[in-house]
Amino acid sequence: MRGRGEDQFRRLPGFAAKLYDRLTRARAFEVQLREIARDLASRIDRGRLLDIGTGPGRMLLEIHRLKPDLELFGIDIADSMVRQARRNLTGIRVDLRPGSIRHTDFESDFFDLVTCTGSFYLWNYPGECLEEVFRILKQGRSAYFFETYQDFDAAEFREALRANLRQESLLRRLISPLFLKKHLKMTYQTDAVAEIVKQSSFANSYSLEKIALAGLPIWLRVKLTKNLSRKGTI
Repeated sequence: MRGRGEDQFRRLPGFAAKLYDRLTRARAFEVQLREIARDLASRIDRGRLLDIGTGPGRMLLEIHRLKPDLELFGIDIADSMVRQARRNLTGIRVDLRPGSIRHTDFESDFFDLVTCTGSFYLWNYPGECLEEVFRILKQGRSAYFFETYQDFDAAEFREALRANLRQESLLRRLISPLFLKKHLKMTYQTDAVAEIVKQSSFANSYSLEKIALAGLPIWLRVKLTKNLSRKGTI
């Protein structure tokens, strides 16, 4: 099958990981990160949390600031991103591992919460990856994915983006729309996300919610609950 992007990230050089880390320190990215971290922190007080596609690790850093007692784990397919995350998380107790969520060494029923931001659309084998998420989640616990989707309201998005970019530097005002446009072309339609989930063990216990992050109405919050007995999609 044709890859969706995993292979390119797997070979990401160190300088590219550092550049990505710098580019995603723009105000809008920081606001988005804090909003997601607050959402996640409101759902868990103790236990183990896994961030899939953790990148430079700043989501884990923000979650640690909000809930310092959580046991934090991160996984990323790019060795270079894991190295960058270790630099950003110096002094914080966190388990960072290179690799794919398709196959992991985590024990079954291990995590109290699993999260992923903006990388689900890159997975070459999303069904198999969701099965691994199901396996490593504790019974009754949930995964929360935050993903952009293609079938957003274009006029609403353009207006929100203009407002979003006013506080950025000239360079970021020029680069960010191009980066975002390319990104959105690769993401799924909402129905496609639902179809992938319906083929997984989460089929009977999931929800999709359209939300705005950093003011941009292009995001889905996907809740996937490990529930072996419940019937009917919620």
